[in-house]
Amino acid sequence: MTGRLGFGIAAALGPGVAGEVAGEIERLGYTTMWTNDGASGPGLPLVAAALRASRAMRAGVGVIPCDLRRAPEIAETIASLGIDTSRAIVGIGSGRAEHPVDAVRAAVTELRALLGPGTAIAIAALGPRMCRLAGEIADVVLLNWMTPERIRWARERIAEGARGSGRIGEPVIASYVRVALGADAPARLAAEAGRYARIPAYARSFAGMGADPAIVGVAARAPNEVAPALARYRDVLDETVLRALPTSNETARVLEIARAGVTAR
Repeated sequence: MTGRLGFGIAAALGPGVAGEVAGEIERLGYTTMWTNDGASGPGLPLVAAALRASRAMRAGVGVIPCDLRRAPEIAETIASLGIDTSRAIVGIGSGRAEHPVDAVRAAVTELRALLGPGTAIAIAALGPRMCRLAGEIADVVLLNWMTPERIRWARERIAEGARGSGRIGEPVIASYVRVALGADAPARLAAEAGRYARIPAYARSFAGMGADPAIVGVAARAPNEVAPALARYRDVLDETVLRALPTSNETARVLEIARAGVTAR
């Protein structure tokens, strides 16, 4: 398996940078652009900008915490921004919900009723129960901070959910893979991993993998090292999303990671 490539940027970069990045990464051959949603800023305005700046590429928000933004608010924001729901992927996560699986199931059910059947919905999954739920009801499963071995484990849980639901086929399985480039790339990757490792759900996931968080992802000192390092992720994913950790928020620094990702292996 050598899956498709997506590209992810932080919502903090804003819609202006999102638009600049989207047009170029589509030209480079990326099939989707992703952004997050949370304390650093809302993701849907970046999705809208990316879709306006591209022709056929899809854009996703991964993910909106359902304990902070309810389904009606999400649907109203999508409508107010004029987002083309046929090209958008709306990602939902549990946030800090007391009952995460139940909260995500309810949010997805309500969103489908509000947005209609043509909108792709993604679920962020880490643990076995959320992976099974995603296999049951999601169009896309968005994994995060996983080694290739852990991705294989997640695929098995997702397949269990799909089989148990009786659905035809399985969801697209995608994952963020953090990519840092430059002399300080290992330090940038380690710092980002350390930030996530302080979150209990991610701490449990890292422990379950038995992996040092600082080496989950790609830290490349030279551009030609990125694509070969991504190969082991692409071999186990339907879509590998390069989540850029640039040296600065300048568009040029973001795009140098995007270009490195498609350098011939």
